[in-house]
Amino acid sequence: MRQPWRRALVATTATSALAVGGLTAPALAADPVDRGRAGDPTITVPINDSEAGGTYDQVFERAYAGETPEGTPVYVYVPLGALAGPAGVDSLDPAFDHNPNDEFVPCADKSAEDYRLTQAQIDYLGDELKNQIVAVDEAHFGEMGPADPSDPESKSLVTLVYNIQDESYYDCSVTTYTAGYFAPHFMQSLGMNVIVLDALDWKNRIGDPTAVPWTDGDPSNDRPELYEGVIAHELEHLLMNYSDPGELSWVDEGLADVAAFLNGYDMTGSHLTYQQVFHRETSLTRWGGGLENYGASFSFFAYLWEQAGGNGGGDLTPDLAYDGTAGDLLIKLIFAEQADGMAGVQNAIDAFNAQTGAHLRSADELFQDWAVTMYLDDEDSARFDLKNFDLGPASGGWTVDIANDVFWDGRGTYQGAQPGAKWGKLPNRPDGTALPFGVSYEKFRNPGPRVSLKFDGDKTTVVAPHSGPTHWWGGYASQSDHVLGLDTPVTGGETVTFWNWHFIEEGWDYAFVEALVNGEWVTVPVTDVASGKVVSSDADPHGNNTEGNGLTGTSGGAYFVDEPQYLQYAVTVPAGATDLRWRYSTDAAYLDTGWFIDDVAVGGQAATVAPDGEGWIETTGAQNNNWTLQVISRCDLTPGKTTRGEIADGAGNFVYRYTGNQITTDTFETKCANGPGSDFVVSVSNLPTGDLAVLDAGYDYSVVKQKK
Repeated sequence: MRQPWRRALVATTATSALAVGGLTAPALAADPVDRGRAGDPTITVPINDSEAGGTYDQVFERAYAGETPEGTPVYVYVPLGALAGPAGVDSLDPAFDHNPNDEFVPCADKSAEDYRLTQAQIDYLGDELKNQIVAVDEAHFGEMGPADPSDPESKSLVTLVYNIQDESYYDCSVTTYTAGYFAPHFMQSLGMNVIVLDALDWKNRIGDPTAVPWTDGDPSNDRPELYEGVIAHELEHLLMNYSDPGELSWVDEGLADVAAFLNGYDMTGSHLTYQQVFHRETSLTRWGGGLENYGASFSFFAYLWEQAGGNGGGDLTPDLAYDGTAGDLLIKLIFAEQADGMAGVQNAIDAFNAQTGAHLRSADELFQDWAVTMYLDDEDSARFDLKNFDLGPASGGWTVDIANDVFWDGRGTYQGAQPGAKWGKLPNRPDGTALPFGVSYEKFRNPGPRVSLKFDGDKTTVVAPHSGPTHWWGGYASQSDHVLGLDTPVTGGETVTFWNWHFIEEGWDYAFVEALVNGEWVTVPVTDVASGKVVSSDADPHGNNTEGNGLTGTSGGAYFVDEPQYLQYAVTVPAGATDLRWRYSTDAAYLDTGWFIDDVAVGGQAATVAPDGEGWIETTGAQNNNWTLQVISRCDLTPGKTTRGEIADGAGNFVYRYTGNQITTDTFETKCANGPGSDFVVSVSNLPTGDLAVLDAGYDYSVVKQKK
């Protein structure tokens, strides 16, 4: 999915993040349209409507041309005629409808004047890109390459500015919009490195509104350097596309927000706000595309940058230069690491420690400390603080406690003793479900003078095979085509059956069954054996099912409504076919659990399969859960002794950290915290490992009164 950088329309929230990288483009296929080259006076761009679906061509005109000190050309293009005013301009006027025959009607409440672009604004933004953003991003992350490998001159950067068609374009009630995106398909369709920016309200979102001449003068509308930050964010995605196009979204999106941060742009606002409010609903490592996901990823990597030393020499304020040490070095190592996700973060930490002689903590321990930090954020603590952000003021006034008490109506806040009968009936107690690398916080006041906790977490979570001990899983990677081959010979007219479980991002990612006919792989229709209905589809809303016969969504039910089921599917081998395979194709950004296959048969006889290259995994379907229970207190709950897992930060905070599937804590003496403050906060996280590490898991715990 092209994951957009979403920006809240309401005044209380700030920016959000966008799409990730893709595969380096091959030489361009023949195109009947002369689309032009980067730098031409006009170019013709195929634009995809992410909400209504479909693609249309739009002519853009060059509004800015410059060159970085290193010689990289940069261009800004706007829809043809935009500089004369937005009214009536295709892809700019909010009344524009590229397909008036479908059911999607542009929101009638929007004014064309809100999308006015001026040459002065474009020059200002282009100069910022030319003089700073490209240099800062490339220094901290990596180099930009030629979009078309056959054309060295395609090593340039094109920024397209238009009114992006997204959910808010059609639905007036939607309060966020896509502020920008990077989509790797432009590398193939145009042969250009392209970043897209939205055209909304440039007068208040380019530069500092207190200093630029085009502001409307109303401070309540000010969004300083919003689009500059979007460009810095999106450029990181473009650079990741050249470095590691399969990197998981949570890493890429977090680093993209770090890019804006390292450029000196304000990163307070909706990302951190939504993370604080929706902390319990947010997985760090399973990307959901919400503002809270961006907040978690960004704050995690910002915390790592600070814990590794920032710029070095004790300086934790971005200085716009790559210092080659401390946090700058760690972030660059994470960016360059080819292993994905948390494994890649750990590899980068190992390399960082080897290169610098530092003793930075493991990725898991840093996650545990980050979980505490997002609750405490104590400026006096070297371990449990984000130095660049004062959570609360930096997150729209929201903290974890305020969110639980106000937004969630007292969720996870308990007063007094908690005997079993009471504990089991509490209406404000959240259910015992943990997202992978998520965090839950529950607060206890005056539970008794001496208490302990008993915790029980699921050891494993399983997507069970249809039969036998194992089945085949298509893996969990962005921008991938994972192939599972059929080893058993086939001939035209034979029936191949297989049992299938899939939860695939509907309309964006697809699963295909393909046959080799006359030396070419072609997709074939897929039928549900029980119903006899064709379950594959030729629908192609976003250009990811051009081959047709794609499977997407949820097997046996409605997408994001029903649980997937294992169903038996069948295909008929086409005449002349000599081979068969299963291909799981994902785009950039969001991923669902994926595609499982079991019990393949040819003509009713059991067949054998094997992966063609990397990606498909033979697995039991089990995720190994690794639980962390942390008790957080602003005073010593085990006075006179240092207990197992106890961490004292020297700033008056005490953390008691326990790991395992079954945990009984030490006895806590809560007298020091009695009164209006919280006695302690319980934090629960699951740090799963194994073939699958993306599933929810269940747990339960209780508060046990102890005698002296």
